[in-house]
Amino acid sequence: MSSDDDFRRQLMETFQAELQEHIGVLTDGCLALEKDPSSEEIGRLIEGMFRAAHSLKGAARAVELEDLGLMAHRMEDVFSAIRRGEMGFSPELGDLCLHTLDFLNQAAQAHQKGAPLAPGALRALLKELEAAAQGSPFTLPGGPAPAATEQPEAARPQAPEKAPGPRTGTPPDETASETTPEAAPAGGTIRVNVDKLDALMDGMVELLVARMRPAHRLKELSQMRNKLAAWETGWRQMRATVNQIRRRETGDPQFMSLVNYLMESERDLRELNDAAGRIARGMAADNRQLVLLTDEMQMGVHRVRMLPLSNLFSLFPRMVRDLARDAGKQVELVVRGQDTEVDRQVLEAMKAPLTHLLRNAVDHGIETPAQRVAAGKPSQGTVILSASQRGGMVVLEVSDDGAGIDPDQVRRAVAAGGIAPEGEEDAHEIHQVLFRSGFSTKDQVSQLSGRGVGLDVVKAEVESLQGRVTVDSTHGKGASFTMLLPLTMATTNTLLLKAAGVTVAVPATAVERIHHIPQEKVGSVEGRSVAELGGRAVPLVSLAGVLGLNGDARPAGDSLLVVVMGLAERRCAFMVDALRGIQEVVVKNLGRQLKSVPNVEGAAILGSGEVIMVLNVVDLLALSRQEAALKASAPARASQAAASLILVVDDSITTRTLERNILETAGYRVEVASDGEEAWAQVQRGGFDLVVSDVDMPRLDGFGLSERLKGDQRFRDIPVVLVTSLDSEEDKLRGMQSGADAYITKGEFDQGHLLGTIERLIG
Repeated sequence: MSSDDDFRRQLMETFQAELQEHIGVLTDGCLALEKDPSSEEIGRLIEGMFRAAHSLKGAARAVELEDLGLMAHRMEDVFSAIRRGEMGFSPELGDLCLHTLDFLNQAAQAHQKGAPLAPGALRALLKELEAAAQGSPFTLPGGPAPAATEQPEAARPQAPEKAPGPRTGTPPDETASETTPEAAPAGGTIRVNVDKLDALMDGMVELLVARMRPAHRLKELSQMRNKLAAWETGWRQMRATVNQIRRRETGDPQFMSLVNYLMESERDLRELNDAAGRIARGMAADNRQLVLLTDEMQMGVHRVRMLPLSNLFSLFPRMVRDLARDAGKQVELVVRGQDTEVDRQVLEAMKAPLTHLLRNAVDHGIETPAQRVAAGKPSQGTVILSASQRGGMVVLEVSDDGAGIDPDQVRRAVAAGGIAPEGEEDAHEIHQVLFRSGFSTKDQVSQLSGRGVGLDVVKAEVESLQGRVTVDSTHGKGASFTMLLPLTMATTNTLLLKAAGVTVAVPATAVERIHHIPQEKVGSVEGRSVAELGGRAVPLVSLAGVLGLNGDARPAGDSLLVVVMGLAERRCAFMVDALRGIQEVVVKNLGRQLKSVPNVEGAAILGSGEVIMVLNVVDLLALSRQEAALKASAPARASQAAASLILVVDDSITTRTLERNILETAGYRVEVASDGEEAWAQVQRGGFDLVVSDVDMPRLDGFGLSERLKGDQRFRDIPVVLVTSLDSEEDKLRGMQSGADAYITKGEFDQGHLLGTIERLIG
């Protein structure tokens, strides 16, 4: 058998495994829908069946089984119509779907054996599926007959056993069942059932957990030795006194017995301390040997599970070629780093995300030859699929030199689809809208795209593997999607933190930096607490507050301990009580009942037996945006009997009048100034509790006024709120550096926002 034939056979075996998984989802969904579930359950089932049909369509096209792809596409149309509410699911429709699944199963098996399809049966089935999708009457075709009459009927394949963990297909080298020892030559290779590999890894994981316990016992023994050493030192200091008592010979036999017992105790204490030292040294040696052996064993198991990405990347060149031809485009796929090895579970999970990204690159990214030539580009576009290793992570990147992402087009699609943008304004942040379920910039549905399915699958799959996905694009020049994933899923390096007295862990890959920041580096921008870190303003929240734990919102002291976490373009600094170091842990999921608990990825057991929660950084960053701004500390006032006096500074008489009316209605006394110099003169007279100032003013602007106030010992305790239309990150950072206590952009301005900020500052 030639290498091409062998590869084709392996590819078909891979497709068969994936086919069985999707058919299982679709069959279970049809049977569940026939049991009259609730409307919420119907929606969940249809969504899952739609995704299964969508993925099956792509997989069939990847192995050039266009007939199976057409059947999956017609089923996708049926489920899409149900999702849109244009039709309901009936028993007759269920019969048609199950009949189609039988046809798919037998047709795939026939293809694997080289039997041609009977075109009449396929056309009849596609016709009925198309009628069903359009809500027209349909009938159930005759029994499936995928093979021609001269070919033997293909037997229905048995569903392969599934190994635990996410599945989107099985790499070619692992699809076969276990073989007997005689089937493999000595020193060669054998095929092992993936369930056995998973069982071996599960045992290895439990061994790693057990390995942590001796290390913890060694620490406890070390603490006991320290106490013994202190006891022995104290006894040596008392030895002279005891010897003096012995020399007195008082004649009291009981007293002398006590003294002799004390002298013997010294000898026993020394022997006990020496014995504890020998045990500690022996345990330390045993622990080092255990760590060495388990590390070697862990590396060996990992090597067995590691597969080159070429097993996955080899599926894509033909797929991209066919997609480009169908779309009337010229596209070259460049593959790099295919020899990079990753854990089998990671490799399997990445098939669907990479498929979606490559399809998007061809359909959304690369322009037609005429459009590229008009834009001054070569007629042929380039899509690059690359992989590289970065420490314990693998970096997968799909980039193209196409049209890139047009932020205005995304905004229009958001408005047309009624999807809330959650405040995304700049080009980088609005890219996150692309990962929303149901979002698409396509106006029409095609076989390639337009249904709003794809990037949300990419994001969900990557985050389920404790990774992250980012997008970078320049409109007119191209786009790049980067996925950062762990090489293995067996263990996770975490940073142990304490918040409100509770120990939690966060994946170390999400931690960007750890800082002790002085209290004066904390300010307020648009009513939210921020910290100046690395020349930029980073949102600042309490980790205990985000998790709903009882603890101080802002710990007392001259400085704050913060951990900066980030995913994609989002960053947040979390205040914590203390750090407990870096530790490799085995993350256990919480089970189906607790799967939806927010902020929690899973649980881990430390060597002490302590069970801690491993936090989900994606949830933390999302929740931190909703966290209420922390109360900024305000200087104590000598008297609160009278209403606070506020100075409003703005060169626009309209703005001054508006702000004055808002504040006076709220009960404050207000004076006004038309620029910074006039305001500075008024402040000299004293009595102001707070200053609200514009930034862009003649003579002395708001930054200069704030710097002058904060630089004068007499006025540095007067809070300054800057209200301005300057909303760039540089302007916000300049406001913090000038000493302003709050920074409100006029685009975000409303009465409640201003009053809430002032109340936090002066009550």
